[in-house]
Amino acid sequence: MRVRGGGYLLLSVIVSAWSAFVAARHAWTGDWHLHVATVRALAQHPLAPEDPLVGGHVRSPYFTPYTLLLALVSRTTGVGPEAVLSWAGVANIGLLLWGMRAFCRRLGDRTATAVLAVVFVLLLWGTRPFAWSGFAPMASLSFTQAYPSTVALALMLACLAVLLRFREEGRLADLARLVVLAALILLVHPFTAAETAFVATAFLLARPGAWTRRRLFALACAGIGALALAALWPYAGMSSLARAGSGFSHIHSTLVADAFGKYWLVLVGIPALWHGVRLPLGRELAVGFAAGTAVVIVAVLLGRYEFTRLIPVVALMSHLALARCLGDRAAGWRPYGAVTATACVAGLCGAAPGIARALPPRVPATLVPATVIEHWPGGRADHGAEFARPYVREGDVVMARHAAATRMLVGWGVRAVAPPYPYPFLADEAERRRAQRRMFAGGTPREERLALADRYGVRCLLGRRPPEVPGFVPVAASGPETLACRR
Repeated sequence: MRVRGGGYLLLSVIVSAWSAFVAARHAWTGDWHLHVATVRALAQHPLAPEDPLVGGHVRSPYFTPYTLLLALVSRTTGVGPEAVLSWAGVANIGLLLWGMRAFCRRLGDRTATAVLAVVFVLLLWGTRPFAWSGFAPMASLSFTQAYPSTVALALMLACLAVLLRFREEGRLADLARLVVLAALILLVHPFTAAETAFVATAFLLARPGAWTRRRLFALACAGIGALALAALWPYAGMSSLARAGSGFSHIHSTLVADAFGKYWLVLVGIPALWHGVRLPLGRELAVGFAAGTAVVIVAVLLGRYEFTRLIPVVALMSHLALARCLGDRAAGWRPYGAVTATACVAGLCGAAPGIARALPPRVPATLVPATVIEHWPGGRADHGAEFARPYVREGDVVMARHAAATRMLVGWGVRAVAPPYPYPFLADEAERRRAQRRMFAGGTPREERLALADRYGVRCLLGRRPPEVPGFVPVAASGPETLACRR
């Protein structure tokens, strides 16, 4: 397949334009509110930020160099955290395209390889749409392009490219880049840091003879240096970074629900992995794919679903091998290319929500049945708590019956009692969740509810028929939802 040198630039413009249209719609949901709350907390107090969900001065893994940068932009320009984070997503997509181009240069000089790699990363996953941070199908990126995981994914590609160049050339400048990149990835998104370490190890084991003892020693020192550099970050301790992974096992079981529907198009790259094993980096891609697949399968059998975070690694190895095979016009590439093109068309089914999110809302609503849209990621609207916004202030503690409403509230700078997201690095998370349940339980005495409200400094309660608490009166309502606040 022949693609002129400007092909990657043209593709980058198209993908960036899509990203800009997604950002312009501001149709965010999911973890969006958490990241907005984090940027807001850092913008208000950059040196001593409060926890974005529950308040109090704590060290949190969500306080990353990325969110701090956005917070400083918001603070110095006066632009709101929502707008800053939204448009940062477009810059993140540009960074991801740069990272992909940097890595594809290690596969060869053909522009076609990089162009196809981007297309496959966006389309060749499955026909069932899904969205998850750190996963790069088009539907997922339309939700997560502004998340720290997208920045970390771009840095991972750049880090692996520098690693391979260091193996070949042994330059100290590349070693220094590895230290900085690895530390940044660890701080920005620990899950992606684990993926990066896994792929780097797989690459090393795939071709150990390519490493001299001196370079292996230097690489080990670089790893220690990256950990030491990350440990200097004042906003999150290494212990909180470690806890950030261990407490997220169950929630990741979603990643393997209907696994075939989500990932079957990744299998298209297996012949390319097999054929390219003798080519430069072919063995590395094959080992990364095989090892990642083995770890994911064993982890699922053992119920350790946090290791399904390696699925993007497995997919990436397949996409890169397939892009190189077709980009280099390997033997038998024409029929293989036809099969791949058919797979990409099928992949548009999985990408449909991502495409739709760049269009005016009326367009997908006209072309796609509502029952289909309802099952898309984000197809169901967030909890309608907007009516409460004029009555709550930043820093107020509000207990809402539903987590969806609490997510929306924390995005406004309101604090919760029980965090509306999994939050294993909060020492009293379980106790807070018990307090939340007791507040809204039907048989809880009014005096106990008042004691809970006083203990956590609760100013308002939100929900359908909020519980009766002495001193709280209704101040606003929308349909069945009522906001009750202290007199």
